[in-house]
This record gives sequence, C-alpha cells and structure tokens, in this order.
Amino acid sequence: MAKRKITVTVDEELVALVQELGAVNLSAVVNGALAAQVEHLARRRALEAMLVDWESQYGAVREEDKAWASAAFDETDGANLTGAA
Repeated sequence: MAKRKITVTVDEELVALVQELGAVNLSAVVNGALAAQVEHLARRRALEAMLVDWESQYGAVREEDKAWASAAFDETDGANLTGAA
C-alpha cells in the first residue's frame, strides 16, 4: 500500500509509554492504530446497515434490541481490539 506523510499530534505520555514498551517505529504504531480504528468503524457501519435492512424488511427494531446489539458489538469489538478470541 502506498504511504502518505502527514502530521499528527499525539499525547507525549503515549509516545513515551509506547517507546518504553519497546516500539521502535512510531509510524508503524500509529498506522496500526489507524488500521484498527478503520476496522472498528467499518464493523459499526455494517451493524448499522444490518439494522436498517432489518427494519426495511421486518419493521422497526425495538430500542432494547438495538441496545443489546450495540452492547454485543462493543463487547465483541473490544475483544477484537485486545486480541482476545
């Protein structure tokens, strides 16, 4: 994939911590974090599209079901972000 040089502002404490933890290439760390965020947003969009599709086919999704789906998404997504299965 082609690379693009940009300027970002990050918390000094986070930079210090990631370096203390052994990261040598800060650009790779930032790129990995951005990739994880893109995956998270794509999964969220897919869930939203699924709910819209459900509503168009079967009618309104109850608020408690939306809340359950959102909580399940957050729990699963959090497991994905931490590398847990």
